[in-house]
Amino acid sequence: MNQNGQMDRLGARPLIRRQSCAQGTESFSVVPSQVSGMDYLRDPKLFKGMAFSLEERQTLGIHGLLPPRIKTQEEMAEHSMRNLRRFDDPLNKYMFMADLLERNEKLFYKVLSENTEELMPIVYTPTVGLACQKFGLAFKRPKGLFITIHDAGHVYEVLKNWPEQDVRCIVVTDGERILGLGDLGAQGMGIPVGKLALNTAIAGIPPSQTLPITLDVGTNRQELLDDVDYIGLRHKRVTGQEYDDFIDEFMQAVVRRYGQNTLIQFEDFGNHNAFRFLEKYRDKYCTFNDDIQGTAS
Repeated sequence: MNQNGQMDRLGARPLIRRQSCAQGTESFSVVPSQVSGMDYLRDPKLFKGMAFSLEERQTLGIHGLLPPRIKTQEEMAEHSMRNLRRFDDPLNKYMFMADLLERNEKLFYKVLSENTEELMPIVYTPTVGLACQKFGLAFKRPKGLFITIHDAGHVYEVLKNWPEQDVRCIVVTDGERILGLGDLGAQGMGIPVGKLALNTAIAGIPPSQTLPITLDVGTNRQELLDDVDYIGLRHKRVTGQEYDDFIDEFMQAVVRRYGQNTLIQFEDFGNHNAFRFLEKYRDKYCTFNDDIQGTAS
């Protein structure tokens, strides 16, 4: 408290006094909020790196927690590309971009959208295939939603755990036919993540309105079941009516949670299921199968 009984700080957010031109009295430019200054450093959706202005640093209570130089987004994007080009191995470049997304979302999409021709083979095919194979080893923090066959009967409740309320575009896979690599199970998550990153960079879809989903029903690849770093269910794929009922529940849950107009894009399902689901759902849901209607066309 100061001498006037007013609080100078609210969490890590200092109150900046300014003279009111109208009344000649002091006013405050920051209002109470649940978001602290440290949240701006830790949340990739809020973090701006060295692009925080001096006023922002002082207002948020993070002055001194960043180097004193203030950079523009353009300077930071150029710095990121210089760093990325130091790597020769495409997988190392993929990991650099994945790390950038986890640190600074705005900068990630700026770099990707301005260097799409160079970076598309890195964040998607062909490099994403190798990244999926190494997904368990390299996993750091979740970038999408994992729904398993054991969640049957509760799929809607799992969807509600996703923090964003206004999802317009979902890319979903069950990992059975990842590119030309076959069954990668839950490690196929790299496909929805990469495809939606391109949707944002190229089509301008806000990342908060996208949702990558992996439906984990198991894997038939024994080397994954034996791999200590495998991140998915450790049993053979569930098939038949139980599998179909699970997909039905998922489709219904998406509409219940996000609305009938939410795009549900199927990626890298096994051919025997991909064609069935396209015919089954195309007249009932806003759905699209990229492997059949996109790449194959």
